[in-house]
Amino acid sequence: MGRDIVSLDDLTANNIGVFKKINQVTLPTSYPEQWYKDSLKTDQIVKLAYYSELPVGAIRAKTINSSHKFGSYENMLQQQLNPKIVPNAVYIEVFAVLEAYRGLGIGTKLLNYLIEETKKKFIHEVVLHVHVENTASLEWYLKHGFVKSDDILKDYYKSQGLPNPDAFILSLTV
Repeated sequence: MGRDIVSLDDLTANNIGVFKKINQVTLPTSYPEQWYKDSLKTDQIVKLAYYSELPVGAIRAKTINSSHKFGSYENMLQQQLNPKIVPNAVYIEVFAVLEAYRGLGIGTKLLNYLIEETKKKFIHEVVLHVHVENTASLEWYLKHGFVKSDDILKDYYKSQGLPNPDAFILSLTV
């Protein structure tokens, strides 16, 4: 059996610039430099995706307690789990695949990796926010088993300067 054309690799100090560039060209949001440095910490779930050895995607997630709601994008960035609170969900902060490489199974491979890491932590829920105007991502998540909450988080992306800064909340039981 041949080698898989899609592979995943760890984030390191040597490839963090690639992670940053993938995020910059695919996401409508931006992250501070400290967020990228924090991505190297062992409590983060982070992987880069490669297609034929070209870096084309990335995922970053963290454990949270879903009773703590993120009222805004900035609040999400600053949220740190209190060590006395047991995490009951994994929150996807970044899930990005370069547009030219979508539809090739890269996102599915990243999601499957995240689901396995979630299960290893004995956690059974994955949650994320999606910009209300990002219909392609919303459809992809729904196709992969996520459920959209009836609630819309008003002004979640307000500081990002997005028109209509509202977000959907999606979750997946694993």
